[in-house]
Amino acid sequence: MKTYAALCLLLAVAMFAAPVAALDLHGFSVETARQALFGEAVQTAAAGEPAGAPDSVAVLQAASGNVVEMDTADYLVGCVAAEMAAQSEPEALKAQAVAAYTNVRRLQAGEDDPALLGADISDDPARHQGYLDENARREKWGANFDVYEEKLRAAVEAVFGQALTYDGAYITAAYCALCPGRTESAETVWGADVPYLRSVTSPGDRLSPDFTSSTALTADEVREKLSAQSGITLPDDPAAWITGLTLSENGTGVVASVTVGGKAMTGQQFRTLLGLRSPAFTVSFADGRFTFTCTGNGHGVGMSQYGADYMARQGADYREILSHYYPGTTLAGA
Repeated sequence: MKTYAALCLLLAVAMFAAPVAALDLHGFSVETARQALFGEAVQTAAAGEPAGAPDSVAVLQAASGNVVEMDTADYLVGCVAAEMAAQSEPEALKAQAVAAYTNVRRLQAGEDDPALLGADISDDPARHQGYLDENARREKWGANFDVYEEKLRAAVEAVFGQALTYDGAYITAAYCALCPGRTESAETVWGADVPYLRSVTSPGDRLSPDFTSSTALTADEVREKLSAQSGITLPDDPAAWITGLTLSENGTGVVASVTVGGKAMTGQQFRTLLGLRSPAFTVSFADGRFTFTCTGNGHGVGMSQYGADYMARQGADYREILSHYYPGTTLAGA
């Protein structure tokens, strides 16, 4: 446990130096991961097992600043609705519900965060996890509301009270929309080795129609975005601004490091500065424009939601999905 705590501390130190602009709408931004993994070593469950499912969770509404107390199961329905497509397979929705609940329990078991104004968790997906209330779900799903509401409630009820732990501590159940054929390790993206956030296969992701995306930016646009990072000195020739791309050893295509205007940074830091969909990218420059081609969507760490749905469509249940994407963890309360 001491070794694990030291790894979490190392990760926290690395992240303090990283840009903290929030990008990931599915799981954890750099800032959220830094906060979560920094505190994780002390967020242990009694006797190595989570306590019984709490009746309520206090949610900070990012839009209003209000703190709302709500039934935990109701919260999970709204969270899963915000974070994953309701068309997903039931077993994938169950896996998502467990991940969401694990993150709630980790935060509830940890030290109070003054920024949450007494709440357990924020509904800002760039900070913690998204949440849609019933009215928002009705608007999102339209005529399909009754069908999807029943489907998500059934998924939540089937796994309610189940949480993932590692060495008796609630894990940071990071997830992303779509990874580049393999998940990436927390070590590559955030700077330290976390035992259950290592690179694993996710071949179904390559079947997504959104697997590849392209972003074109003018040299002036790139210059403006890079101005948010100190220590960058751009030469006159834009073709020489971005050099030295080094890829992850995990075969994901994620950029482990890149040099920008003489300053070295991680692919995740660069992706944050430019607003790219993924740290798995290539770059080219022609006719005054940069073209960034990305694979995947999100930081790529932890559970791929598209990959989880693919596994479910191949017959895997939620336990198999969770054990695949969070290796070495224990599903407590099952």
